[in-house]
Amino acid sequence: MNLFNEDSFLHSFFLSAGGFIGLNLMWILTSVPVITAGASTTALYYCTLKLHKDKDISIWKCYWKSFRGNFFQATAVWLGLVGAGACVWFERRAVVTMPMPMAGVFTYVIWGMALLLVVTALYIFPTIASFENKTRRLVPYALCFAAKKPGYALCMALITCLPMYFTLVDAKLFPVYLLIWLMCGFSLTAYANSWFLWRLFCPYFSESGHEAAAGRHESDQYVF
Repeated sequence: MNLFNEDSFLHSFFLSAGGFIGLNLMWILTSVPVITAGASTTALYYCTLKLHKDKDISIWKCYWKSFRGNFFQATAVWLGLVGAGACVWFERRAVVTMPMPMAGVFTYVIWGMALLLVVTALYIFPTIASFENKTRRLVPYALCFAAKKPGYALCMALITCLPMYFTLVDAKLFPVYLLIWLMCGFSLTAYANSWFLWRLFCPYFSESGHEAAAGRHESDQYVF
């Protein structure tokens, strides 16, 4: 038996591994300018969602199709998130100068804003990757998707944040974690998150779901 024929497990494994490594490297390279991180993250999720839908895709073509097509909207959203995050950070620094009990009240407010920002960041780029909407609608849609399945949001937050936390706190294994991130960490994280996202988005791509959604939001278009 030929272990490396097209129908073998090893052939499928190495083909999938190569795809995730290539996708990871493309995301890293296109995120290096920082300002393009929104477009690259949108393209990353476009590919991982397509993998859940179609199983076998051209990573290269799908990535660049989404990167070019969503560049301006995703970049505007990314810059908005960075600006909002900076405001939350500076407000957090300013709280320590406030008298009590005002400082306590503002601390809760800031933590609430930070939570909303994290949830928005988790959902907004997959939403851009999957649906064509006006920019002003993206944040409400992202929060709406998160509210539909709070358990999904919690799982995605854990999948995204826990590996990064262990990478930063475990100095001995930091080189190993770093190698994994550079090889396939980001693409595998997006793929794992997309397992939940595809099940959340899937009803909107069915014929009945499309008609129902179109009745509510006539300008929405469905990428897949």
